[in-house]
Amino acid sequence: MARFEPDPATDVLHVWPPHKKKALALTAMIMEDAGLPAGGLLRIHSTLPEGKGLASSSADLVATARAVANALDEAMPPRRIEAYLARIEPTDGVLYSSIVAFHHRTVRLRAVLGSLPSMAVVAADEGGAVDTVAFNSIPKPFTATDKREYVRLLDRITGAIARRDLAEVGRVATASARMNQVLRHKWSLDGMTDICREVGGLGVVVGHSGTTLGILLDTASPDCPAQLAAAAQACQELVGNVTVYRTLSFD
Repeated sequence: MARFEPDPATDVLHVWPPHKKKALALTAMIMEDAGLPAGGLLRIHSTLPEGKGLASSSADLVATARAVANALDEAMPPRRIEAYLARIEPTDGVLYSSIVAFHHRTVRLRAVLGSLPSMAVVAADEGGAVDTVAFNSIPKPFTATDKREYVRLLDRITGAIARRDLAEVGRVATASARMNQVLRHKWSLDGMTDICREVGGLGVVVGHSGTTLGILLDTASPDCPAQLAAAAQACQELVGNVTVYRTLSFD
């Protein structure tokens, strides 16, 4: 959540917490484009841990853009948000109310894919933090064969979402997690995959630019409560730092 309070008595902008410098820079950009030299205070409240691959920075920036726009009575459609974020850092498609394919480095929408029933994610954090900008500056060691496989995975996930096929979503997530090992290795991936298979989960998802992994579970399944408890216990023993999330359904 973000709240912006303009202050025409000053030309100085402040942000709280003070380390949210990217959000402060975005606020200055919007103020400048609106032709308003006034200052103000931006407050951000987020429960997302930073540097874990959970899009905390993207969420900060999208919330900031909308909060500042609301305060200034400025239109802030997705394309305008994308244009601002492209000047700051790579990001993802959290500004859209659906599942999307998104070009994160150029910050532009590729396709709207739709929605899925809600899933539970039994997540574990391997520790540490990853800087998004630094991570995305690393050369990507993917071969032509790898790139063709990513095209196939995108086709598969597109079809799975259209069919609302959670089992296929899990399989694609696991395949993508394995391919990302050459770029951002997760030491616990094999163990998490074993746990997923043992509890009957859908698949394993990772924060590709972060430190988290998660086991996907179908919340509509009558076995979900038992699966969740078993997965959480096993993940705690393997990695520690377990958190249970719920994915959004936009229906």
